[in-house]
Order: sequence, then structure tokens, then C-alpha cells
Amino acid sequence: PPLFRLDGVGFAVADREILRPLSLSLAPGRVHGLIGPNGSGKTTLLKLLARQLKPSTGKIRFEDQPLDDWGDRAFARRVAYMPQFTPAADGMTVRELVALGRFPWHGTLGRFGEEDAAMVERALSRTGLATFSDRTVDSLSGGERQRGWVALMLAQDTRCLLLDEPTSALDIAHQTEVLGLVRDLAHDNTHDGIAVVVILHDINLAMRTCDDLLALRGGDVVAHGEARAIMEPDILAAIYGVRMGVLPHPSRGEPLAYVL
Repeated sequence: PPLFRLDGVGFAVADREILRPLSLSLAPGRVHGLIGPNGSGKTTLLKLLARQLKPSTGKIRFEDQPLDDWGDRAFARRVAYMPQFTPAADGMTVRELVALGRFPWHGTLGRFGEEDAAMVERALSRTGLATFSDRTVDSLSGGERQRGWVALMLAQDTRCLLLDEPTSALDIAHQTEVLGLVRDLAHDNTHDGIAVVVILHDINLAMRTCDDLLALRGGDVVAHGEARAIMEPDILAAIYGVRMGVLPHPSRGEPLAYVL
């Protein structure tokens, strides 16, 4: 069954519709990509899923329960949200950062127990950060820092990762590293694969990372489906407003988009 189910969900500020009503389901074990030009409603949709905003119309259900029926701590245990700009972690070690992911489980005055410590170590291991755990976060490279935030989210024992442009400040190598990790986490059947919803601006990175794509433009859904099905010149032109072509990757054969 889907983790998220949206039924006629829209968002408006005053008389301006930022996201027009849409309906869709988001399943676990998949990476769902949100694509489209700036101002298309991608971040608004992600914030609606994260309960950072309330929909103006329609209903959102998570695990078949209305979002409004979830308590704050219970929801934080199940859904992890990473904004585009993460807060500073000056002087904090990687292990201390990741341990913050256990806050929804024990609260401010609760005891950090053996289960919490085990979840932190598991998150460090799954993100390849065990050897960096005693280093300060600000001493890491950009890609390593992003992995640290993903590890924090995993320590929550979450069922869903909501990521707003997690690679926007990274070079190509670190973009590939972080998105490869995200894809592996979603498809990891040994750990009950989680759902990932990620905003990406690079259509070719989105194609390589995501199982399906939801394309928005001006608050409207332009296309929604399997990633390969979206990689058609006429669909891409409708999404981005420029003429585009598609050719096969020289070694993997997957479609690559380019501007004409």
C-alpha cells in the first residue's frame, strides 16, 4: 500500500494558486522525483507532505491516516524532512549530529538508551560514515556533510525521506555519491525499503536516480509516470519551456536530455 495518498490537494496564498489540486500515491521502496522550473510548486508540495504547510484544498493521508490525526512526535518518527539549506552544526561531531535523529523517540528529558545508540551506529554504517563519526561536521566535505544529514534522518527509523534539492551545492562527484546512497536506501529490501521524495533540477540526474517523476510547471502537473516515459522531447519541452532532444547514454543506454 502507498505511504502517502493525496486527494485533490492544492495550496493557495490569498487569491494566488501556488499548487493546483492534484491526486497521487507515493509507494515505499521507490524514489519519487519532483522536477520542473523554479516557481513550479515543487517545494510547496514537499512542505505539504512534511506538514510544514497545510493544504488549502484536499486531503493528505500517511499510512492511511489523515495527516492532521498524527501527533507531532509520532509523525517525526515516520517522516524525515531535509530542507534545501540545512542548519549549521558548528563544533558538533558526526555521531552527535546523527544522534539528533533519535530525539522524536526519547524527547528532551528522555534517556538515550542502548536502542538509540544501536540506531545511530546502524545509520552511520549504512551511509558509510562510521570512520568519520568522531570528526566534526564542519571538517567534512560537502558530500560527506550531506551524508551526515541523511544518516540523521535514518536514525529516526523513518519510513520516508523528503529531500529538497539535496545536491544543489555539490560537485558532480558528490552529487552522484549522495543520490546513489538515496537510491540504495530506497531499494534496500533487507531494511524494508523506504519511500524517497526528492526535488532535483538536473533532469539527467533525476532520470538516473528516480523510479518515477512528477513534473510541475506553474503549479500544474505536466507529467507523471515512470522516469523513462517522461524523457521524451515533447514532454520535456512542455515541462521546461525550451526545445529539447533526447539520446541514449553511450554505455548504459538510458535516455539523456539536452537543450537544442
